[in-house]
Amino acid sequence: MAEPDFDLVIVGCGVGGHGAALHAVSRGLKVAVCAGEDVGGTCVNRGCVPSKALLAASGRVRDMQNDKHLAAMGVKLEGAVTYDRQGVADHANNLASRVQGNLRGSLTALGVTVFEEKGSLAGPTSIELVGAGKTIEAKNVILATGSVPFVPPGVETDGKTVFTSDEALKL
Repeated sequence: MAEPDFDLVIVGCGVGGHGAALHAVSRGLKVAVCAGEDVGGTCVNRGCVPSKALLAASGRVRDMQNDKHLAAMGVKLEGAVTYDRQGVADHANNLASRVQGNLRGSLTALGVTVFEEKGSLAGPTSIELVGAGKTIEAKNVILATGSVPFVPPGVETDGKTVFTSDEALKL
């Protein structure tokens, strides 16, 4: 076996992989993550963060359209409340990008090596950087590959009538 490049390599850089990397660095380990171009994973990029941003915007519009509720607080709104669909979508995307950047920045600031490639387990302590033609060695490996939407057998997504949560955020 080759001399390890890292004490720990984490395959996946969602919330779990990010947290594991921070903990390992705090213990003095030399750490790398294989992000697969997806720092923050499903939660940050296609799940929790953008969906909560969309819910927050829709909730504000709903609240502002409730004349009785506003009147009870002494607020009077003249005219209709409207929204810009693309502006709301841009807000959700910008928030996700900002959180992703903060996560990446926290890793690099602490000395974690971030590989953009996906990692594939090539041996007990060997990780292939997919598409890079390179394999890295580690004393320890954590697989934190996250989640993907489940589509039942026989069901095809078309992005119009049947779609996954990933596609729903793009509507």
